[in-house]
Amino acid sequence: MHNKLPLIIIYLLTVNCISSSNKLSEDPIYDSFGVVYSDINPSVVSGYKLLIVEPYFYTKQEIAEFNSRGIKVVAYLSLGEVNESRRYFSEFKEIGLIGKNENHGSYFINLSEPSIKEKFVNEIVPELLSYGYDGLFLDTIDAVAPYTLRRNMEQDMVDLISAIRSRNPDKLLIQNAGLFLLDKTAAHIDAVTVEAVASGYDFDKNEYQIKSVKEYEERLEFIDSLHDTYKVPFLIIDFAENYGNSLLIKNRLEESGHPFFISNIEFRGLPVVTGRSKSLKKGA
Repeated sequence: MHNKLPLIIIYLLTVNCISSSNKLSEDPIYDSFGVVYSDINPSVVSGYKLLIVEPYFYTKQEIAEFNSRGIKVVAYLSLGEVNESRRYFSEFKEIGLIGKNENHGSYFINLSEPSIKEKFVNEIVPELLSYGYDGLFLDTIDAVAPYTLRRNMEQDMVDLISAIRSRNPDKLLIQNAGLFLLDKTAAHIDAVTVEAVASGYDFDKNEYQIKSVKEYEERLEFIDSLHDTYKVPFLIIDFAENYGNSLLIKNRLEESGHPFFISNIEFRGLPVVTGRSKSLKKGA
């Protein structure tokens, strides 16, 4: 690839914590994880065991280079929404999309159409994994949340995740959010990411936020209860726009007992300063 972005701090910290074990593997890959959706050079990445990336930026050789450095690489895959830049957008549009996410400029996918699920399972996922990715990061599951007009497609989402797992039993599947479906999806995934635990982002104002102590503690208590119930690792992703807020969030999350990562809202650039949490939840 050309013009790979260097690793940059941009007033941010990468703050990862050590986890004691995970549900389905003895390999502590969640100890140091990161998320980056810009194009980076694998030859200069260090200190990470797991990266979640925008898949089409990398060649098969570059994924192999990440792996040679001891880094597992998971490909981003949106299940509930599709952006116009995706190769398969026109096909999904022809089948039928059902509204637009104004915050992100993406369109909601009609998962009730069998042909959509078949395309994911038989074409999109195999193509991604053919690059050598170690697994998939399943995003936009909240597109079928109970509070949405698409709530009737909850079971379609579950069926899709189950089918992806069935076809790829040895690949990592990390579910982003979609906590309302965990009772049905936990058996098919390896870990869950939860965003905006100590922080937040107002898309209307384009403004980073820090949650109050009360909000943070309530959010963390909820995550702990889910962790105790489903016994899957929970990975926290939080957001900050400057070094000071990164430190504030880091200090909170160090006591959370869960692996965590802090970045900008676009996940642009991979921060290079690392830290470790002081305590861990069993199974994290």
